[in-house]
Amino acid sequence: MEGRIRLSADRRREQLLEVAGEAFARHGYHGLSMEQLADAAGVSKPVLYQHFPSKRDLYLAIVRDAVAQLERRVGNALLGTTSNRDRVHGAISAYFDFVEDRRFRLLFATAELTDADVREAVESAMVRVANAVAVLIAEDAGLSGSAAEFLASGLRGLAMDGARWWAGQEAVGRDEAVRLLSQLAWRGLGSFSPEP
Repeated sequence: MEGRIRLSADRRREQLLEVAGEAFARHGYHGLSMEQLADAAGVSKPVLYQHFPSKRDLYLAIVRDAVAQLERRVGNALLGTTSNRDRVHGAISAYFDFVEDRRFRLLFATAELTDADVREAVESAMVRVANAVAVLIAEDAGLSGSAAEFLASGLRGLAMDGARWWAGQEAVGRDEAVRLLSQLAWRGLGSFSPEP
């Protein structure tokens, strides 16, 4: 067909994930057919099926890509500095970046979390994020692994729930919301220090 750009297989897959992610975020999983997704991406259904055998496979690929990006953002925040206060701020900011992303709605505002594979992809990513935070808490605060995991899980919940509330309200500016949550988290975490 004239006017279509031929892309490499990897670039085409990225393009399909991007277009489908936006479409799913707007219309939900059940509101779209593979034909509509192919039309939105400007490809034929056979091309779409070459990359993703089913709508569920496509959706699951988008979910996995989204949570992988969240993990990378939090990981970069944790490893990008040696200041624990800056790590807390950076990690919380990463959650806010994520909820501003269209895929946040895809992951948390749709009913597809009832799908066992989708739920497992999201939950295992959240556990990996908390585990990465727990390692730093254990090292810096001199706490046991289980105590650090407990605190990291609470911190993750604080960041995610705070960011989700903010996304629905936006009554507080983004930077101010990140600052407030970071201060709350840091005042708590900063009180832990290794035993002499």
